Amino acid sequence: MLFAHQDKLFHAMSYAVLGFLAMAYFSCVFDNSRQTFIIAMIFSALYGASDEWHQSFVVGRDADILDWLADCVGATVAINVTAPFRLMAR
Repeated sequence: MLFAHQDKLFHAMSYAVLGFLAMAYFSCVFDNSRQTFIIAMIFSALYGASDEWHQSFVVGRDADILDWLADCVGATVAINVTAPFRLMAR
């Protein structure tokens, strides 16, 4: 381990990729930029919650609200960074 709570950074980085991909997909599906942003955010947050819930059933793993918050932060950052570019390209 390099530093304390490095797993939170890994969660944020992984979900930043998910947020980017969600924004890319939903910007192709929906015309409304606000709707695209909101749905990408909700999708990413719900996916993170479902992943944490799933982990509660896996031996040796546990669900952690802080992991879910790191997931949401990573997705939020990616969606906020890519949203203007994605929506301008329409």
